[in-house]
Amino acid sequence: MPVSPATAEHLAAGVVAHYQDAEAALTARIARNLAKGIDAPEWAATKLAQMQEYERQARRLLADLEKKARTGVRTAITDAYDRGGLSAVADIAKFKEVDVGGGMKMLQKQPGALAAGVEPLAGLRAVEALTRETLGNVVATHRGILRSTMDAYRSVIAESSSGVLLGDQTRRQAAQAALNRFAQKGITGFVDKAGRGWSMESYTEMALRTGCGRAAVQGHVDRLAANGLDLVIVSDAPRECPLCREWEGVVLSLSGRTPGYPTLDEARGAGLFHVNCRHNVSAYQEGITRPMTDTEDPEGYADTQKLRYLERQTRAAKRVQAAAMDDAAAQAAGVRVRAYQAKIRAHVASTTAKRQPTRERLGAL
Repeated sequence: MPVSPATAEHLAAGVVAHYQDAEAALTARIARNLAKGIDAPEWAATKLAQMQEYERQARRLLADLEKKARTGVRTAITDAYDRGGLSAVADIAKFKEVDVGGGMKMLQKQPGALAAGVEPLAGLRAVEALTRETLGNVVATHRGILRSTMDAYRSVIAESSSGVLLGDQTRRQAAQAALNRFAQKGITGFVDKAGRGWSMESYTEMALRTGCGRAAVQGHVDRLAANGLDLVIVSDAPRECPLCREWEGVVLSLSGRTPGYPTLDEARGAGLFHVNCRHNVSAYQEGITRPMTDTEDPEGYADTQKLRYLERQTRAAKRVQAAAMDDAAAQAAGVRVRAYQAKIRAHVASTTAKRQPTRERLGAL
């Protein structure tokens, strides 16, 4: 059975859902806190004085979130590694059952493979390292999440006060407009090298997909190597991206000891198994494994990218809905949510893209 990062990506869904819920809760708390007494003359001074209490609420929520993340990440990484290993067992069994020339073609140890058997603690060390790295990436965002939330709280107060002074809007209108801009962007948990801010749920999803995917592939290749296999073949994936297209059907060496083949590490370094990659690898045996041809699907890739855009817009509209200060604002945001969901339905009905409702989710509103 082939294995890919997608093999275990659903294992991270529980942790991602906690971050989605937390983002919705933090946004909604800002809206509720600022809506109280908004028509009073001393509103701005009162809300600034309440900032410490709001910060304490946010810190408590993030502390609870970290506890859930520690448990969830370890479970997801361990399960992903184990599932990768089980898929390798299925790969090995498949070769033992192939009938070649009237007889059974038994699995042959490949020249570049390591000796059968691995150190018992190797798997545990791999899981521990991946867990530590993934959890570190996720929890490291908490400081940025708190800062982003508090900056939003202050900026809404400042923008609301200036808008009223200029006479352009009522305080409520100005506050809602500022909240909407903040919610559209999302609570920033991480800023990458290009200066792009990632919302807390988007970055968490990316980090967990990456960690679980790496664990699944590592469990798979560790088990193959332990059984004397050194060669794997990269699958054909529908709607593949240009970065991975050149690797489809390529045979790779796990150890680098088999002459004439690029290594799995080289393919990874060139971009294979990036975030959201749907490619997989499976064991390769000369004379048994059939290489694939005609693998390109640029139109499918374009369809998928448009779907990802519509999903992001749906989530942004739901964040605005969570930031509504009154029923009228919530209803207006709801109209926008439904409009984007209608666009998604129309898109998947007319293309090969597959709808994934969980990607449109934003916690409990």
